Amino acid sequence: MSPSLIFYIIFAVPYIVFMYWLVKQDKRKYAWGLAIITVVAILAIYVSQKASKVAMDNYQQHQIDSREIEREERLQKQQDSINHAQQ
Repeated sequence: MSPSLIFYIIFAVPYIVFMYWLVKQDKRKYAWGLAIITVVAILAIYVSQKASKVAMDNYQQHQIDSREIEREERLQKQQDSINHAQQ
């Protein structure tokens, strides 16, 4: 799945512009730029893993809930047909 255009516009482009500016300001062989890129990369990996886990958990719970709703609807239809047949 590819990231959306909104992600690029809101996060990626400003980050790239900021990092370019920061690296150009750094007179000590880009030490600040490398440090920030490293920290941000580690943070991004952590957040991505957390978000993926939450998304998968939500998806699995949605599947369970959907099956439960379908089961209840099926039972209700069966009960309605039994009640209708008895009348």
